[in-house]
Amino acid sequence: MAEKTHSIIDPEAVPQEAIHHRWESWRRGIYRFRTNRMSMVGLVILIFILLVAISAPWIAPYPEAATRANPLARDQSPNETYYFGTDRIGRDIFSRVLLGTGLALRVGTTIVFMASSIGVTIGAVSGYFGGWVEELLMRFTDIFLTVPGLVLAIAFTAALGRGIDNAMIGIALVWWPGFARMTRSQVISIKEEPYVEAIYGLGGGHMRIIFRHILPNAFSPIIIKMTTDFGFAVLTAAALGFVGVGAQPPTPEWGAMINFGRDYFPERWWMSTFPGMAIWLMVFCWNLLGDGLRDVLDPRSRR
Repeated sequence: MAEKTHSIIDPEAVPQEAIHHRWESWRRGIYRFRTNRMSMVGLVILIFILLVAISAPWIAPYPEAATRANPLARDQSPNETYYFGTDRIGRDIFSRVLLGTGLALRVGTTIVFMASSIGVTIGAVSGYFGGWVEELLMRFTDIFLTVPGLVLAIAFTAALGRGIDNAMIGIALVWWPGFARMTRSQVISIKEEPYVEAIYGLGGGHMRIIFRHILPNAFSPIIIKMTTDFGFAVLTAAALGFVGVGAQPPTPEWGAMINFGRDYFPERWWMSTFPGMAIWLMVFCWNLLGDGLRDVLDPRSRR
C-alpha cells in the first residue's frame, strides 16, 4: 500500500519541481533586467514614446500646421512659439515629429509582424521536415539574402507603388529570411527531443506538432529578434521615405522630413536634425530593450 502511495505522489512532484525551477529562472531573468540600467533606460524611453504616440493629436501645439502650409511662418528657427522651428512651407516641425511617432510605431509593428510570420512559418516547416523541403525553402531564402535588403526593399516598393503601406510590405518581403534561418535552427534541435517523438508516436499530426509543441519552445530567441529588429525596421522605412518611395507628402514621416530638409542643411539645420534625433531615439530604445529581454528569455544568459 505504501508503494502505491509513493507511485501516486512522485508523478505529481516532478511537474511541481519543474514549475518551481521555471519560475526561479524567470525570477532571476527579471531581476537581471531590473538591475540592468541600460535596459531600464530603454524601457523608460519606450514608455515615453508610447505615451507621446497616444497623446500626440492632443499635445501637438499646431496639429493642423503639421500637414498644411503656412507661408507666414516659413523658415523659422526654433523659438518659444515653434519649439523645433518650421520648414520651407511653414509647417510646425515639432507637431510633425510628435504625430510621426505613432506612424513609426505602426510601421515597425507591421513590418516585424509580417516578416516574422513569413519567416517563422518557412523556417519551422523546413527545419521539421528536412530533406528536399528544407533544401528548397533554404535555397529560396538564400536568394533573398544575396541581394542587399535595402536595395531589394526599394525595388519591391517601387513595383508596388509609392506610399507608406507599400513600403511596409516591401520591407517585410525582404526582412523575413533572418527569422526563417533562426527558426529553422531552433526547430532542428527541438524536434529531436523525446517529448516530440512521443507525441508523433501517439499519432500527433505534423502541423499540430510544429505549431503547438515545437514553436512555443522556440519563441524566446524569436521574440528577442523581433524586439531588436523593431528599431531597424523603423530605420529602413525612414530610409525608403528619404529616397522618396516610402511615405509621401504631406504625411509626417521622419525619413521624408529629413529628405525635405536636406537641401537646406546646414543653414536650416532644424528641419532634418529633429526628425533624425527621433529616429535615433526609437532605434536606441528598442536595442536596449532587446538586450534586456535577452537576459530574461535566453536560458544561456540566466546562468
